[in-house]
Amino acid sequence: MEYRDQFRIPPAFLIVMGISLTTTLTIIISVGWNDLAAYFAGRPTEEGPTLFWVLLSVIALEAGVAAMIMSWCRLRINARGVGVIYRPFVWSWKWRSWEAIQGVYIAKASPIGDFGGWGLRIGSFGPYPRVHAYAFDEGTYAFFELQEGRIIAVQITRMPEFQELLATYVPHIHIQDPKSLLQV
Repeated sequence: MEYRDQFRIPPAFLIVMGISLTTTLTIIISVGWNDLAAYFAGRPTEEGPTLFWVLLSVIALEAGVAAMIMSWCRLRINARGVGVIYRPFVWSWKWRSWEAIQGVYIAKASPIGDFGGWGLRIGSFGPYPRVHAYAFDEGTYAFFELQEGRIIAVQITRMPEFQELLATYVPHIHIQDPKSLLQV
């Protein structure tokens, strides 16, 4: 038995990235058109190389952010424990064994309201200051409290399957579910 899920930042943010890139490139090119044209023609002016590197840096930055927006966060929960991979932040599977988990808290959460944004949120503000949250959509989250004091938060979309998994692999673990979200 294994619970699997995958999430990513809403792709609509790519539209915002495209608008931002277009605007920035338009400004850089319109302000420094003569210097850039001379630089590419082999007759660099004083500002040509600087503008070229600024242009290249903006394109690289926007492409990097777009790649992060399009990357998938994959979640596995099984007999081994809780595993997450989310490139480029977590390159290989990061596993937390059931022995390292002292409790589970089930609650509704919002990426913006509770964690301060989408994606991997470390040390978020609000009610979860020591959390490593993989936050992508508003919904029900499982907060795994580790023996070391840190909390790992992941979204759970299929409650009956998750509840059955917990009952099978860790019936002894303390589960706090004050709003009875596991029963839904």
